[in-house]
Amino acid sequence: MSPSARYAVCEAVLRQGSFADDIALAAGAGIGGVGVDAPAVETVGADEARRILDDHGVQASSYMDFATIFHEDGGRFPLDEAARRLDVGRRLGVPAALVMTGALGARAPAEADETCRDWLGACAALAEDRDMRIMLEPMHPLMRRWSYVHTLDHALTLVDGLEGAGVVLDLGHVWWEHGLDTLIRDHVDEIVSVQVTNVDTAALEEIRYERAPFDRGDVPVASLVGLLETSGYDGWYEDETIVRARRDQRLAMLRASREWFESL
Repeated sequence: MSPSARYAVCEAVLRQGSFADDIALAAGAGIGGVGVDAPAVETVGADEARRILDDHGVQASSYMDFATIFHEDGGRFPLDEAARRLDVGRRLGVPAALVMTGALGARAPAEADETCRDWLGACAALAEDRDMRIMLEPMHPLMRRWSYVHTLDHALTLVDGLEGAGVVLDLGHVWWEHGLDTLIRDHVDEIVSVQVTNVDTAALEEIRYERAPFDRGDVPVASLVGLLETSGYDGWYEDETIVRARRDQRLAMLRASREWFESL
């Protein structure tokens, strides 16, 4: 299946005020998949969310904001709640659910890695029972509030050998990583989903993280997509260009992003 047929958008990009309006916007932009947000699905319920997706001919490409392993109070995301959410994901037909580690806090890195790996192994087994995968997302170091895992290499280590687990490759989080091309080629089977965005150069110079359209910024989006394809990647590409824009501007932005991606 061509990359254009596997092009989706993360729901956080849409932000129309309701799940139904988000899915309608994606469909109106000619996009056939949406990485749905767990809180938005919870608001309408799994059955209604599936009906809305089906009515618009849109697939759920991933289940986002599924779980953050470490809680601010020192606890961990409960596995029984993870199982319940995975059941929701299965009803939506999603192939995978996104996991973040949360902040390191007072934990020693080795201790955090051990805890995360134990949790990921247990949750991956739950996902596999439901014909799904969980996927760990490494995030840019400026996003340490959400994750202490900042490289693809680190994320791959945490899911290594865990059936039912893999990673999310967000181009806007790890494009700077040394040896990234080799990691992609050698571990393409562990890359469950790819999030596509660019990062604003001027903001980075001011030590700020701001996303940007695909064709502007520090990230070599086109060459990385080409590398993924030649390496055998066959999953979804999800637009995660989260930028400030009025609601009435987002349809044109989505169409422009899709057309640029299709032009590759």
